[in-house]
Amino acid sequence: MFTDLHVHSLHSSGADTPAFLRKLAKSLGVELCLCDGVVHEGIASGMEVHADTRRELLSEVRKSWKRFDFLLVHGGSMEINRSAVRDSRVDALLHPYAGRKDCGVDTVVARYAAEQGVAIAVELEDIVTARGIERAKVLSHFREILRLSRKYGFSVLATSGARCRYALRSLREGVALLECCGFSEDEALRALQQVPEGILEKKRRARREVSRGVRFA
Repeated sequence: MFTDLHVHSLHSSGADTPAFLRKLAKSLGVELCLCDGVVHEGIASGMEVHADTRRELLSEVRKSWKRFDFLLVHGGSMEINRSAVRDSRVDALLHPYAGRKDCGVDTVVARYAAEQGVAIAVELEDIVTARGIERAKVLSHFREILRLSRKYGFSVLATSGARCRYALRSLREGVALLECCGFSEDEALRALQQVPEGILEKKRRARREVSRGVRFA
């Protein structure tokens, strides 16, 4: 099953209801996780943090990380990319390449991501919607992120980035798209299944520890 941590419903920037998305996701074999900044009953709920400066990012993370099952940061600028991966409360950095000519992951970002356990996310929708030279750039970014992951040991997370029903992807589609970027089947399955499942389990474990009165670092 593809555990998809980055899907938006009409409660944020999406077009469909949570109930409809959940039903369709089930038919595709997808564990739906909504990233609306709203806590949904019976659905893993996350927050996508948008920030222009490091101070804004830290403020949003501080306010949000305990409320949600996972916390993602919208990347792009190197200041935000580096700040996000230095904070272990962040679960993943989304599309660090947004608006950039490079992939947005340098040696500093790669090392901090590995040390702090912050995943670097690639979005399947970026491949599907890009055309011509833009698609070639996205594929190049994905390959470079994969290369750096192999070298420095940080986790790669794959998400659909879906904002409507038509952008949801099955596990089979996800694996096929990632293999086009140089992922092995095992690497693709890890990005689609093991990494997102690990992120959700990390928060569940933290909540169990807190409920027993144990401080979770």
